[in-house]
Amino acid sequence: MTNFVLGDSVVYRKEADGALIYNHATGIVTPLNATAAYLCESLFINREDPEKALAGIKVRWRVTDEEAVKSDIARFIIGMKQLGLIEEKGI
Repeated sequence: MTNFVLGDSVVYRKEADGALIYNHATGIVTPLNATAAYLCESLFINREDPEKALAGIKVRWRVTDEEAVKSDIARFIIGMKQLGLIEEKGI
């Protein structure tokens, strides 16, 4: 299974209402809302399986549309890859 981690030049900083990601290589700061920050911590810092992140979102935000959340998680991963903020790591 492929897993992702924050890139070597990326710094994550938790904030009261989300998080900030700073990429030293590009100098770009990316703000994350609370849900995106949760996903970033779950998937890329704690290296949890997307299904575990999904379960956490369902409990934390009382979300019932599982398919929509799965789609959102997949798009989040794609977006983070496109921004060059994460890199693939084998488990």
